[in-house]
Amino acid sequence: MSDLVPINFLPVDLQRWDADPGGDVLVVPIWSDVRPLRGAAGLLDWRLCGKVSQMLREGRVAGSVGEKLLLLTGRVRWRRILGIGAGPSHAFGDGSCTAALDCALEAAHGLGTRQLALAIPGRDLDLVKPERAMQYLLESIEKSRLAHGAWLERLTVIDASTATKSMAELAKATAKAKEKAASAPARSAPDKS
Repeated sequence: MSDLVPINFLPVDLQRWDADPGGDVLVVPIWSDVRPLRGAAGLLDWRLCGKVSQMLREGRVAGSVGEKLLLLTGRVRWRRILGIGAGPSHAFGDGSCTAALDCALEAAHGLGTRQLALAIPGRDLDLVKPERAMQYLLESIEKSRLAHGAWLERLTVIDASTATKSMAELAKATAKAKEKAASAPARSAPDKS
């Protein structure tokens, strides 16, 4: 398996989700203070007839930082849904985004995931700009690869159509730079004799 994970982009649109091949796990952020749910989590909740909202109302999940909610359903193209607690939106920042991504990837790896779809925490509320969000995701993928080896076969990033162009450009440029670095001959130290 290559170290470079193919990254696809999918808008927050049920019709497009239904046409996607899906995969093992769909990851969405769940905020502790944002109701109704927004972005990919809100669309997913709608498809699940309000199941996530009901669990929030009943206190079975709170959206606390690091909290994980695993659901099995046949109502979307992914076999499992993983909700990652993002905490309160007013306290969310760059470090929170990285921590949530690291948490999501660690949990997905633990589930034996090979094909992952992910809504980057903070993008649903525009708390992190698309390019920074993609950079944090690429860094988290690299950390996970170093810790666990190359375990992802395909990654799909779910975001608004308006954001995916710049995210795709950054992902492509990063992949090209990694390929170039990997194919460059190793330079030896100059001979000092």
